[in-house]
Amino acid sequence: MRRFALSVAALVALAGVAGCFNPFSPTILAERVTSTAPSPTSPQNAIRRFEWCWVNRGVQEYKELFTDDYVFISAGTDSAGNPIRDIQARRDDEVQIAENMFIGSADRPPADNITLSFDRTLIPLPDPRLGKVSKWHKTILTSVALTVRVDANNSVEVTGNARFFLTRGDSAAIPAELKAQGFGPDSLRWWIDRWEDETIGSGAPQALRSPAPTGARATAGAAGAAGAISPVAMTMAEFKRLYASRLPAAVAP
Repeated sequence: MRRFALSVAALVALAGVAGCFNPFSPTILAERVTSTAPSPTSPQNAIRRFEWCWVNRGVQEYKELFTDDYVFISAGTDSAGNPIRDIQARRDDEVQIAENMFIGSADRPPADNITLSFDRTLIPLPDPRLGKVSKWHKTILTSVALTVRVDANNSVEVTGNARFFLTRGDSAAIPAELKAQGFGPDSLRWWIDRWEDETIGSGAPQALRSPAPTGARATAGAAGAAGAISPVAMTMAEFKRLYASRLPAAVAP
């Protein structure tokens, strides 16, 4: 009940902004909460919960997945071709991107449609980072198949891999806002503390087309659903910037 109240409050706030997207649109609500979110009682279930949140636009459930020290790392290479790992987003950025994509903001509507799938079988392995103990720290590598219809004129496709690092609840840095809601050390709960993007882009940035006029949205959207829009290939880092209100300058971890 508390989660429902929070979700409704967020939607009401968005509806009250003059000229902004109406989050009570039936086309969006039809895609929200079609099943019960997996409980993050194992590393695998935490990643299934992540997957569920994207497909079902689960903002509150998404907030409850990430540690206070979470980072999103973009895989890339420098001018010499050497691999680099730059921090592209932290927890607050990750949550804001999800809110903008799932339910919209004062600046833009949410994604028209989101389809995300990971590997059918997820295998947790010991976290190889220095100082991490396997009992409390795991990593999962999975393939990524993401297609997002951004609007009536634009579709994005992200493929490749994602590497997640997870921490058991009795060793995780729990965000203060979640502590205030009753979250605490819990050996039966797993949190995501790092996400390394290993997806494959187009090799060069591509500009999306201008959104269709409001009156043409439904008609063009139906055409897009039928496959009339050729998706633009992006890395996950490139895609997330479409919905980022702000992102910090890249900082070496």
